Amino acid sequence: MYFPYLRSKQFELLALKELSPLLGQRRNVFPIIEPVRNPEGGLTRCLASLSENHLKYALVVNPRVGELRSELMPEAIGRYIDTTGLPGEPTLAVLINDATDVGATLSSYSSIYGNTFPLMLIHNGLAADLEALRTGSDGLGRTFDVIDVGVRKAYFRAFANDQILIRDGFERAERNSDYLARVETDFSDDHLFFATEGWAGFGDYLTIGEGYAEGGFTPRAVAIHWTYEPRPGGPIRIRHFTSENNGDIANVGGKFIEAAEKLVAFLDREDIHTVASEIIREHYAAGTYPGLGIVKKLSIQNHLELVSTLLAR
Repeated sequence: MYFPYLRSKQFELLALKELSPLLGQRRNVFPIIEPVRNPEGGLTRCLASLSENHLKYALVVNPRVGELRSELMPEAIGRYIDTTGLPGEPTLAVLINDATDVGATLSSYSSIYGNTFPLMLIHNGLAADLEALRTGSDGLGRTFDVIDVGVRKAYFRAFANDQILIRDGFERAERNSDYLARVETDFSDDHLFFATEGWAGFGDYLTIGEGYAEGGFTPRAVAIHWTYEPRPGGPIRIRHFTSENNGDIANVGGKFIEAAEKLVAFLDREDIHTVASEIIREHYAAGTYPGLGIVKKLSIQNHLELVSTLLAR
């Protein structure tokens, strides 16, 4: 099972919502969504689509970034869950790191949610008291432990539940133009080995990376990030298709066409056909610029479809 980690930004939610009919045919994707803004219609529509297509999902109830970031449980998310009831088969997720006050976190969760929903712990760091965390969450319906690759060894003995490995496979450059010199890098081979290594599943931060930025800006360069499988049964790699004329912030649409020309040539050469790749081909053929948000959405959708396809083999 694949556990992609998304924030609830507009185009991340749209990517998941629009692709959920395809993902629902395979049911091997279990999205984790961290709300970064007050929950509203976009999140509601996304969760409804996941439910309609019989996809399970997890909603983070103590976000660490965005306007809802909190060590404990923000009231806005509790009110949203009370109001919507959460459709389908939801799991609630709690983020854990080195600074987590285990007692306060579990007490806050218990007082608001009890054991009404299955609980997922997401371990981005090593909590000070693993035993207290394990025993304290046992009675709260803990089902999954999602464990960052950097702290995984500490959890094999402490937690016996289904364990999910998560890693950030996206190597972020300081500037988009830097990807001109970094055309392709490794992304992940977890889909090949997670089961034999004893993991119940694996996750990643898609083609966005774990890092978080509040707002967008007009870039000097346009870079399109695209994952693919170079050879059957091999690892996933990521290629970066970057514009060439990057001296200023003018003509972002023209820079998109420059990057898209490289991407379409690559897609044709590799005979890659996903939902997102066909839309990119259409924009390039028509000379249309859909906006950077849509480009990001298509990159996410391509990765979701790729991993789902590889697991369905």
